Amino acid sequence: MNTQNVVLDSCVVIDIIEKPKVASQLKAKLKGKSISIILCDVVLNEVRHVRGLFPQVVVSKISTLLGRKVKLTSSTIQDSENANSLTEQFAICHNGDNKILSMCQSRNFILVTFDKMLLKASQFVGIQVFSPFTAGGI
Repeated sequence: MNTQNVVLDSCVVIDIIEKPKVASQLKAKLKGKSISIILCDVVLNEVRHVRGLFPQVVVSKISTLLGRKVKLTSSTIQDSENANSLTEQFAICHNGDNKILSMCQSRNFILVTFDKMLLKASQFVGIQVFSPFTAGGI
């Protein structure tokens, strides 16, 4: 069975940490599935900026709340170049979303987000994407 790599967007990370119901629902939907949770540097930086939570705290909380080990990844120079191209194609992609999309595209990651614009852009560029409430389809 192949392990699927799932990237959590910053809005999902914040909701998992701040809303126990979101965490328990997502944990239940992932149960029994061969999934690795991925947190990227872009998301960790956004969460730190918005909520003041340091990356090691976020990783620990997400791992505990979802009952899974969390893998970390960083954007590359190539991701940044591809992100700029995505922004040119989709004006709705701001400077964090474009890097997340680029990483998902180049590494075949599945994205989980609440962000309607990011959901739409992901579909346009051919990235598998889910809302946390439909994540059972992963």
